[in-house]
Amino acid sequence: MNTLRRLITLGALIAPAALAAPGRHYNATRADRPCIELRIPVHVVANNSQYQMPRVDSTIDYVDWVWFTERWSALTSAELVTGAIPVNQTFTIHGQLCIPPGGSKADILQIATHGGGFDGRYWDVDVKPDEYSYVDAVLAAGYSILTYDCLGTGKSETPDAYDIVQAPVDVEVMQGLTSMARNGNLVSASTVISGQPTPEMKAYRPQKVVHVGHSIGSFLTIGFTAAYPTLSDGIILTGMLFSNESGVFPFSDFAFEYAAENDPTLFGDRGSGYTVQGTAAAAQLVFLKKGAFEPELLDYAVSTRSTVAVGEVISLGTNLGRPAAGFKGSVLFFVGEYDFVICDGDCNGIYEPAAAKAVYPDAESIDVYLQPGTGHGTTLAINATAGYSVIFDYLGQKGL
Repeated sequence: MNTLRRLITLGALIAPAALAAPGRHYNATRADRPCIELRIPVHVVANNSQYQMPRVDSTIDYVDWVWFTERWSALTSAELVTGAIPVNQTFTIHGQLCIPPGGSKADILQIATHGGGFDGRYWDVDVKPDEYSYVDAVLAAGYSILTYDCLGTGKSETPDAYDIVQAPVDVEVMQGLTSMARNGNLVSASTVISGQPTPEMKAYRPQKVVHVGHSIGSFLTIGFTAAYPTLSDGIILTGMLFSNESGVFPFSDFAFEYAAENDPTLFGDRGSGYTVQGTAAAAQLVFLKKGAFEPELLDYAVSTRSTVAVGEVISLGTNLGRPAAGFKGSVLFFVGEYDFVICDGDCNGIYEPAAAKAVYPDAESIDVYLQPGTGHGTTLAINATAGYSVIFDYLGQKGL
């Protein structure tokens, strides 16, 4: 099976963006929340790969890139490697840190990694935030949370989309953020760009860390725990499921386009190899289930879209087949009942526990929850907060 089809079948979903729209603000500036917006320097040492693939400098090029990687006779990602690329560099990562004063679980930090096509605002919906914002729900439950824009997205640095923005670097960014937080120097090492840091924020050092991922973010979290099993106390993998469903969702149906061509105003500073999803219909197909979302939330997905680097997509196989031996925390797979991509539209009865156990052989527990009636975008579904309560109850049962 070719590279992209194999990744999609295993759940390495590229979460969608949508049509051109004005960008929305970040919520750290809300006066009613204990949050600050940060520019974080993260030093990365990683081993990337040189891949044989077409360049993407137009939407026509991107369609050809999909043909090159998606056709039935396409080479696997391993077969496309032509050399090694050592990376030793400091990248600027945009993040938002929220710590609830007196929060009952403020000493537990959730680090949330978004999926492809979005940035950190996926976790912080500002349309009816009391019904949709995961950040608000986390704070109400007493936890602290760090959300961030992955490399190549949002306000984070956007380096070379072929050789630099790859899965190994993404994993090391997660490691860097986690280590800085655990060492208590996340704020002191960063530049505060909005909000007022309290003394507690400046000295914040969590007792425990929970990693929450969505889609590609979940896939990267698996890679992170494989490489650094002792840095996480528990993980929540949303938009991700190991299943025995063999249906394949063609990558071409994501309808991505060359970012700078699609919207020069929003993405004119993104160079070769950066893409965005081009149609709202495609976004709905892969992300939202009719009857389970309000139209305003599709609009929100439109207004908060971000870029996906082709190097990240093609390198995701780097994380396949690497068991997270030594990770002894709990794992929750949290997936929409009707996630169209990873479950071919129906996640009931297809979970493959042996595959999950192979990845997490030493985990304390591995559990699965299907969010009723929901598609892939669980933070944008009308029952979002009910799902958040499930996550928090689960963490509480695990001592987190």
